[in-house]
Formats: sequence, structure tokens, C-alpha cells
Amino acid sequence: MAPPATAGRTRLRDLPAAFWWLWTAQLVVWIGRFVVPYMTIFLTSSVGMSAGEAGVVVAAYGVGVVVSSLAGGVLADRVGRRRVLLAGELLSVVALVAIPLADGAGPIAVLLTAYGLFNGTCGPVIQTMVGDLVEPQHRRTAFNYNYWAVNLGYAIGPLAAGFMAEVSFSLLFWCQAGLVLVSVGVIAAKVPETRVSPPEEASTTADDGARAPRRRGGGGLLPVLRDRVFMTFAAVMFAYSIVYVQSTTTLPLVMTEQGHPSSDFGILLTLNGVLLCLLQLPTARLFNRWSRDLVIVLAITLTAVGVGLQSVAATLPMYLVTVAIWTLGEMGSHPQATSMTADLADPLRRGRYQGVYGLTHSLATAVGPVAGGFVLDAYGSRVLWLGASGLALVVALMLALTARSRQRRVAEVTADDVARRAALRPLAPAGAPPPP
Repeated sequence: MAPPATAGRTRLRDLPAAFWWLWTAQLVVWIGRFVVPYMTIFLTSSVGMSAGEAGVVVAAYGVGVVVSSLAGGVLADRVGRRRVLLAGELLSVVALVAIPLADGAGPIAVLLTAYGLFNGTCGPVIQTMVGDLVEPQHRRTAFNYNYWAVNLGYAIGPLAAGFMAEVSFSLLFWCQAGLVLVSVGVIAAKVPETRVSPPEEASTTADDGARAPRRRGGGGLLPVLRDRVFMTFAAVMFAYSIVYVQSTTTLPLVMTEQGHPSSDFGILLTLNGVLLCLLQLPTARLFNRWSRDLVIVLAITLTAVGVGLQSVAATLPMYLVTVAIWTLGEMGSHPQATSMTADLADPLRRGRYQGVYGLTHSLATAVGPVAGGFVLDAYGSRVLWLGASGLALVVALMLALTARSRQRRVAEVTADDVARRAALRPLAPAGAPPPP
């Protein structure tokens, strides 16, 4: 089957207005994502906890995110994307406002868990809505813009957060809550519901009796978990995420052991953010001319090279080189993998697919620091980085070996999706937005 038009031909006007409003809402939210990075400082300096107590309390947020990564996708399919997204953001506001008013580790941990639950729900829903709104041939470009918004917002927010923290830590929570409310207003006013209803999907596939049962969206998570093509991809990307999280967990520990001041690690994070903001879109235009599977394999191979070079890095200039290399890998892997997930999923289960994929990263965020810390303590930094590099190379090899099966699945799902959109478009009333 011939592939659809390449993503490299996508222009800004090819992406629907609703996508750009969703993009704007996400940018606003990520500009305000400064609570979690400053949470440990807030708990130790303002609340008076020890470093150990603060670590346990902050971990409560991670527990909430792990649970909600999956729940958000399931609810998006069952209840509706827009409804779940608005509810998650509004409930996040309540938790954010309440945290600085809480007294003691217990109440703060409960509120952080709640914030993790509500906030973590939104990520899979947004990715699902992008897949709904954007036609298959334009999704790679859309997800690249989406990833750029996240990095741009995260680069802007901490700059202001540092000044606000000097005035009052409570100001951080309340300003983030205010920005989330702005996002809620944008979504409520400009972003429609994008979920495909089962009757619509059943009518567009009624002529294909063999596929109709698979496309009705029932069965909860079981059909997704039984999808060997997707679950193989998700499992392999879980392994890659374990490598990726070492950049913010064990890397600063290694640099501290080598005698680097904490400001050196801050310089590396700044370099990572600047490169992502400046190069994400230009590299995306280049990557979109190539096979998506090839891009992911090459990107993760670059990550392996960058991480492996950290085994011999000792000076700041050398670390700057390694970070630049694996940042290029990050640009090519994350957006492409998210768009791949959207293309592997049938429309009625798109939320569940994104939820399971999001869960792999959440679990890696929990498992990765533990595994990396164990290897670092037991065997040293050289074994850690060479082992992580080797794991990334295994991931790249597995993705290359399984590329053909993903391409067949994407071709099948894309053909169905294009046919569904074509069938629904003439039915839309005059003046109505195009169906997702």
C-alpha cells in the first residue's frame, strides 16, 4: 500500500485551528510548570523538612502521575477527551492552591498525590486529541510542534520562577494555578470534543465485517495489551526511557562526585533546553523527509553515542559535547515515538494507546533512578554509562528489526482513518469545524 503524503510537505495552514488553540493552551501550562522543580526547596526551606522527608513527600507526586497516565487515556476514550482534560486541569488548580496552605508532611503528600493524579491525566489526553485533530499525513509535524511547545514553555517558566521564589514560595503555586486557568479558558472556548463516537465508527466500517468488531472500541485495556505490535514498541521505548532519565538523575550525582559544582549541571540543562528550542523545528523538517522508523533508530543510536561518551567525560566542555549529542537524539526520538503511537492506534482506542505509552515513561521515571543509582554505587560511573549506552543500542536494534510490522500496521490504520474522515466530511453542516 502506498504511504500517504509525506509529513515533510506539511505547512502551518495544513494543521487545523483547533490544534493551534490546543498548542497554545499547552504552551501556557508548560510556562507555569515550575512547582515540581522547586518542590524540594519549598519543603526544606519553607516547611522545614529534612532532605529525606522532602524526597519521600515529592515521590507522592510521582505515584499520582504513574496511576493517572493510564487512567487519563482510558477516561478519554470512555468519557470524552475535552471533558477529561478540563476536569483534570481544574482539579489541578484546586490542589495547587491548597498545597502552600497545608500544614505537615502528611497533608502535603496527600495533596501532591492528588496533584499528580489530576495533572498526569492531561498528558495522554492532549496527545490523543492531537491524533484526533490532525490528519495522518500531518501528524509527525504536529507532534514536533507539540514537543517544541513543551520545551519552549519549560525554558521560559523557570526563569520567572526563581524570582518569584525569592519573594514567596506560595506565589509559585498560585501563579501556576492562574496559568492553568488560562489554559482551561482557551480549551473551553476554542477546542471542541474530538472523540469519535462508536456509532459513527461502526457506520464507516460496516462494509468490512472482519474489522468492525476490532474498531468498536470495547474491551477496556485488554485489546491494547494484546496488540503485540504496539506492546513490543512500548516495551522497547520503556527501556529507552530508562536510559533517558539518567540525564536528570544519576548524571548530576556523577558530576558531583567528580568535583563539579551544581552550577555546571545547570549549564548542561540550559544547553539542552536551548538546543531543543532552537533546533527542534529545523531538524523536524529534515527528519520528516525520512522514514519515521529510520529517524527513531538513528536518534536512539545518537543517544547511545552521547551517553557512552559520558564514561570518559570529566571536564565541563566534554560534558557539553555529550549533552549536545544526546539532545539531538532526544529531538528525533520523542516526537516521532508519540506520533507513531497515534498512528498505531485505531481512533476509538487512541486514548488508551497513548495512556499505555505514557505509562512506560512514568514507570521508567520511577525505575530508572533506582536502577541507575544501584549500578553507580555498585560498579561506578563508567559501567553505568557504558551499560546505558549498550541498552540504547539494543533498543535501536530492536526497533530496526520490528520496523516492518509497525509499517504494515500504520498503513492499515491510516487507510481506515483516511476513509473515515472522507466519509464523515460531507456530512458536516455548513460552517461546522471539520471532523477529527
